[in-house]
Amino acid sequence: MKFNWKRTFLCSLAFGWISLFWGAYDAILQTMDYGVFGLNEVWHGVIIAMDNILGLILLPLFGRLSDNAHSKFGNRKPFVVIGTVFSMVGFAGVCVFASLGKDYFVPYIICLMITLAAMAAYRSPALSIVPDLNPDKFRNIANAVSNVVSVILTVLAQLYYYVFMMFDGYYAIGAAIIVTTAVMLAWFCFSVKENKFKLDAAMENEEAERREQLEEEQRKQNSALLSSEEITAEEEASTTATAALEMESVEQDTFLLLPNIDFALSPGFFKSQPDETDTKKKRKKFRGGLGFNRICILAVVFCFYMAYNALASNFTTYAQYILGFKQNEAIIPLILAQVAAMAAFPLASILASKIGRKITMLIGFAIMTAAFGASFPFTTPSPMLYVLFIILGISFGLVMINIYPFFLETTKSDRIGSDTGIFATSMTLAMAVTPILSGALISVADPWFGGLENAGFRMLFPYSMVFLVFAFIITAVIKSSHIPGKKDTVAQ
Repeated sequence: MKFNWKRTFLCSLAFGWISLFWGAYDAILQTMDYGVFGLNEVWHGVIIAMDNILGLILLPLFGRLSDNAHSKFGNRKPFVVIGTVFSMVGFAGVCVFASLGKDYFVPYIICLMITLAAMAAYRSPALSIVPDLNPDKFRNIANAVSNVVSVILTVLAQLYYYVFMMFDGYYAIGAAIIVTTAVMLAWFCFSVKENKFKLDAAMENEEAERREQLEEEQRKQNSALLSSEEITAEEEASTTATAALEMESVEQDTFLLLPNIDFALSPGFFKSQPDETDTKKKRKKFRGGLGFNRICILAVVFCFYMAYNALASNFTTYAQYILGFKQNEAIIPLILAQVAAMAAFPLASILASKIGRKITMLIGFAIMTAAFGASFPFTTPSPMLYVLFIILGISFGLVMINIYPFFLETTKSDRIGSDTGIFATSMTLAMAVTPILSGALISVADPWFGGLENAGFRMLFPYSMVFLVFAFIITAVIKSSHIPGKKDTVAQ
């Protein structure tokens, strides 16, 4: 079975416009909350967390619903199309009311809630389409394709921000995001035939399995034929001699086969002797089992997104207050990081095939932590800061390509939607907690950095580093079933 690039790319379009939305949302919501409505860090964190609080309920729910849905358009596609339409209508209202000013805070919040509920409702079905069509051995490269599409659209959203925020243009940003999404949605609707794609993928997989089975049978027949030809008269004589020796041993005193008499008369012989290694074996079995891996990987996802979303939710403000960037230029380091991440996706797939997903992720976490630490001392824009964000993006790519397929090692093929919802719930829980937690920490941290106004934003990088260290430690104890050079195993 060959990897189908075209089919994977077309199904990744939905992931692309989701990333387009979040790439714009995370940046402009900071300017809306602080600049238009005058909110503090804590209330901004609460608003940023709203979509993730909704997602805790809606992501697993709609993931499960899409697993069990049946229609002539497929089981994922209807959720994606309807959810996208509702989210873009709500987003249009968000941009309009933000442009009208702080007196329109209530309708702004209502439109925001509509947008976020719709986004949460179709995110799990959208993310499940690609793994639906690819077996485990192709999921790393399929995830790479999806992430390339995601990064391209994220960078496009950030470029929209860079251009239109020079004019404080919420109308323009909203229109650009909505029009781009509409074009991609139309392309998706006309090109993605979900039921046909799944049937084609199933037939290709069956054909590949039949071919592998025939090749294996042929290898066995060839091996058996070769073995039979190598039997010689000398080997037959050796076999006869061995049989004679065995018969002689049977005729010997059978008492020699009994336990030693001293041991048999010892007090402990007739007692039930518990196997002292049973508990250790059970613990080892659990540690290497799918249940343990699922718990650990979800914990890694949680820690990773605690770090990542704190940066995404606060960096453009951090760049203005701490680094002295202009408002529209504050997005530049993030653009560089996204482009570097996209460039690192092929490297991430190659590394995973050579050294495994787990080791690749450990390298990513280690580099990411070091890049955050090296970026902390900067207080002005610097070429070296841009280099560090490029390194940060590369390490981000090493993790992103592998973390979702890493989790899918523990799932069953008929539960991809549900388990994608569980994966997304762990991610969403982190993104619900971290804006509020990081915002509260930033709001009280001014005295820790000299008491200057907005100095508390300097807590952003140390905060992220703590969770990256946790992610590294938890990843280190996971036993991955993805072993380079061997056939991937998946829960059945």
